[in-house]
Amino acid sequence: VVRGQDFAPYHYVDKAGRETGFVIDTIQETARRTGIRIRFKQYPWSRCLQMVKSGKADAMMNLFKTAERQTFMHFAENIIAYETNQFFVLKPPVITYDGSFQSIKSHRVGTIRNYIYGEPFDSFAFSHIFRLETELELINALINNRCDIIIGNKLAIRSLVKQMGLTGQITTLSPDVSFEPLYIGFSKANNHEELANRFSEQLRRFKQTAIYRTILKNYPACTP
Repeated sequence: VVRGQDFAPYHYVDKAGRETGFVIDTIQETARRTGIRIRFKQYPWSRCLQMVKSGKADAMMNLFKTAERQTFMHFAENIIAYETNQFFVLKPPVITYDGSFQSIKSHRVGTIRNYIYGEPFDSFAFSHIFRLETELELINALINNRCDIIIGNKLAIRSLVKQMGLTGQITTLSPDVSFEPLYIGFSKANNHEELANRFSEQLRRFKQTAIYRTILKNYPACTP
């Protein structure tokens, strides 16, 4: 199962060097119940997509489901988590955002290459879009005034900002940009449709257990 850069609290390497997080723990236990052994490999996001498309990886985690991705992935229908995306700017905020993308159209907006943020954002014609590879690059671009606004997962960006000691320099704009479900996608190149269906069914059953409720308690910020 391939994954992008650390994305706390969904998936990350802890201080002991252990891969953990709400999605990691959920996938590991669901895989065990499905009767499969898995290992996680970390690569740049765009490379992860290509690896699943070519069959070099069996699955990819933390995905929005889109028509384009469904051409090369079977999606486990059961939702793993939800993601809230927000706009982030430098303090004090001098940009006026009224909830319409038109109000910020002329500003330089930083995104992650090949990420999906929801159809309204993805289809809007911003004047200046910058596509970078990681959330860390996004935050540095904002701090160094290469972007006026960056968009990202509420929990993951806030976690990185805190780690970088930048809490006093970055804030969010309201309202939120999107609230969307996240899935795990299985490679069509590797003929994993049956595996995707089995995994989805076991995930549905797992969500009804005490172990799953314990995982929820361990990551209270995540919305299943």
